[in-house]
Amino acid sequence: MTSSSSQPVKAVLGPTNTGKTHLAVERLTAHSSGMIGFPLRLLAREVYDRVVAIKGAAQVALVTGEERIIPPDARYLLGTMEALPIERDVAFVGIDEAQLGADPERGHVFTDRLLRARGREETMILGSASIRGLVKNLVPEAEIVTRPRFSTLSYAGTSKLSRLPKRSAIVAFSAEEVYAIAEMLRRFSGGAAVVMGALSPRTRNAQVAMFEAGEVDYLVATDAIGMGLNLDVQHVAFASLQKFDGRRLRRLTIAEMAQIAGRAGRHQQDGSFGTVGLPQGGFTPEEVAAIEGHHFPPLPSLFWRNPTPGFGSLDQLLSDLAQPPTQPVLRPAPEAVDIAVLRHLAGDMEVRARGGDFDAVQRLWDICGLPDFEQLGAEHHSRTIFKLWQWRTSGDGMIDPDWFARRLAKLNDVEGDIDQLASRIAAVRTLCFIAQRGDWIAGAAGWTEQAQALESRLSDALHAALAQRFVDRRLALLLRDAGQRNAALPVAVGPDGTVAVDGEAIGTLKGFQFKVDPVAKASDHRMLLAAAEKHLRAELARRATALAEGDDSALSLVAEAGAAPRLAWHGHAIATLAKGPTLVQPSIQVDPSLRRLEPVQVQAIAERLQRFVAQQLARHAAPLAAMGEAAGDLFTPPRVRALLAALTDNSGMIGRAAVEDQLAALAPDERPQLRKLGLTIGSLDIFHPTLLKPEAVRWRAALTAAQQGSPVPALPPHGAVLQKTGSHAGLTIAGFRRCASGWLRIDMAEKLARQAHAARMQASAPPTAPIAGSGDHHDDDHGAGDEAEGVAAAPPPGFVIDPALATSLGLDEETRRGLLGSFGFRSVGEPALHRWRWSGLRKPDKRPRRKPPRKGGDAPPRAATNGDLRRPPAQAAKGKRGKPDTLQKPRADPPRPPRPDRPARRSPSPNSPFAGLAALLAESRKD
Repeated sequence: MTSSSSQPVKAVLGPTNTGKTHLAVERLTAHSSGMIGFPLRLLAREVYDRVVAIKGAAQVALVTGEERIIPPDARYLLGTMEALPIERDVAFVGIDEAQLGADPERGHVFTDRLLRARGREETMILGSASIRGLVKNLVPEAEIVTRPRFSTLSYAGTSKLSRLPKRSAIVAFSAEEVYAIAEMLRRFSGGAAVVMGALSPRTRNAQVAMFEAGEVDYLVATDAIGMGLNLDVQHVAFASLQKFDGRRLRRLTIAEMAQIAGRAGRHQQDGSFGTVGLPQGGFTPEEVAAIEGHHFPPLPSLFWRNPTPGFGSLDQLLSDLAQPPTQPVLRPAPEAVDIAVLRHLAGDMEVRARGGDFDAVQRLWDICGLPDFEQLGAEHHSRTIFKLWQWRTSGDGMIDPDWFARRLAKLNDVEGDIDQLASRIAAVRTLCFIAQRGDWIAGAAGWTEQAQALESRLSDALHAALAQRFVDRRLALLLRDAGQRNAALPVAVGPDGTVAVDGEAIGTLKGFQFKVDPVAKASDHRMLLAAAEKHLRAELARRATALAEGDDSALSLVAEAGAAPRLAWHGHAIATLAKGPTLVQPSIQVDPSLRRLEPVQVQAIAERLQRFVAQQLARHAAPLAAMGEAAGDLFTPPRVRALLAALTDNSGMIGRAAVEDQLAALAPDERPQLRKLGLTIGSLDIFHPTLLKPEAVRWRAALTAAQQGSPVPALPPHGAVLQKTGSHAGLTIAGFRRCASGWLRIDMAEKLARQAHAARMQASAPPTAPIAGSGDHHDDDHGAGDEAEGVAAAPPPGFVIDPALATSLGLDEETRRGLLGSFGFRSVGEPALHRWRWSGLRKPDKRPRRKPPRKGGDAPPRAATNGDLRRPPAQAAKGKRGKPDTLQKPRADPPRPPRPDRPARRSPSPNSPFAGLAALLAESRKD
């Protein structure tokens, strides 16, 4: 690089969007070699990629503080202004954003490049028109070219955040403001990209790429976007017009306002700027006019610092750095971080002791150039600088690799929030800067690779964290989709029913029912439903066709306890059974989710479901359908029809007591019609065995619930025959009968009844001594005196019913006795003997009961009944079955003489309670 004034120098000045950077790239690539210095690493990387596309990677180098890509044969170099190697001899030199020479922190670097950096063949200075006078003064040989803006920049006034146009950038000047604005934009517009100077270049690139790709319509940034970033921004909105410049909180200058507002509109596309609300009173008319007309006050001076201090001693170094400029348009640069650290270390005894060592002082100043990426302040940053200086001035002059490795391992954590990740990235950037210096640490190439890999991982994690917090991709997608007339976005339904529009899940489709993603905000539900309505029409039509034309394997009955009976397709409810003309003809009400289909499709589905129900009833409950059909057949006898109608209304089974009169009224030729239908006319119930099977029970429960408009009751387990507890309605539908403390299935109860009757038929009964209770009515009233004269060794009365069957069913003795009693059997003798007799099923006595005679007085005279007439006078004082009438005094008449022409009565069993009574009567006769 040469400083000769004989080479042409051109200053291309103008506002933003004038193509200055594009022109510099064209001039760079037109020469055999060259380099351009930029204010930002991100901008240097962007132009590096452009030049690589033109010249190839082997000829282009990138040099920044944290990243260096220098091929051996590189002829073109892009980098940050601080990293620009001014000693390199190249044909072209470009200095971008030269007006930053007025920046208090870095201005002296830009001023030095403006004064000393020259290309062998051409030098180009790029910047704002506000630096025009300074360029003329400092570089009098420079040719000044002013370029107009390609597009118009106009003031759009103030606006609410929710009313900002799409493709807007909102500018704030603190991380807190940026986060708050991005959070609000996420709530009502789907989110925003975030660009801040504290982010790593990789993270900023990812955020900008997200905005450029249209994934979000808004960008929230600090003034970092004003430094040459090429963005597709149509409007710039200022959320604030003041910032803290490191020393004080001040209002932006007009040049700073214009630099940021100029990001709106690219190439021939016009842009606009304005404010969000009225921050600090908003723009003044003078500021608006200056920004729109690109009329900025000229910069009065630039900052300068001695670029070539001496290292003879520490005092000389400090003195040279404090040297004032010799030109009036230059002024001393404020104390930057590197000088602040140097002054702080100058007070250290070890540093002061070696203040006369040239190498030690030179290396100290070299290390002071390490940027304070973590923004910890001069005092804290000086500790790291001091430690590095100690290593650089002792031993082999290299930094301890173990310390570097420990720092790297400590930062290798991609978990945490946005601030934690950003802090780690800043610390890693310090390590990247160190690793780039091959004269600072051994094995610099390997450490550089590890440090840059860690920075990339942390940057990716930070980008993901920013996107997760500030971007709602689904909402942004739906907002864009809502404005499209045609369903242009692809929609996919996963195997689990997840509905994704352009890869973003919006909910699930179960059968024909769409459910919004449960994690979605309540305010987004309406929009998600509208998106589903728009994109799922074709899928719903396809499913409707598959349902109407498919087989029965996909359809099923859902009879869950406590819910209405429903029909399901692939396990998803699509219809509900409701009350119909008859029990076996339920009404089918399709689910409201199917009503979004075409009426023809709904009708086809309804007919398909009706056929399914009819086929299932014919398969699992055919007897019930046959009963219903016979009950409605006019050729069926009326008495049979009445009985069948009662059976059908009770889902195919009924207690015998409820229809005993109708059953008794049947003619002999009408009973076979019931048996032809497969009905079992049992002792207690009339039923069809097929209807007790599990699937038949499920369908009968569903039909009954539909007809009654009630939920399906809880049914007993499949295969159960005895239940201790359960739903009364469910057990009744399943064919269970109440018995003592439990419920027994009616077919098992009938099995017990048949066993008891078989035992009765098999019991021996001599003609002269019939089994007690074997007939419907036995004449047992032959006098207690004759019983005493019977044979004492006579066999026990009644017969035995084997309890094995009842035991196998799980019945206890109390339940068994109760069941046998309901069948018409009565226990006789001692209970331990398990003897039974048949007494028949008793009908309830409908006659009024006779009141007993009054106590303490004679009973009034009454007319004799049929029973009284049959009794002899001697027996009139006895109650039923020969028991003495305790309400009347015994007569004093003499005993009746025995009649030899009558056969002797059989004596009672010795175990019978009547045996003692018979003995007493016999003794009284002897007396």
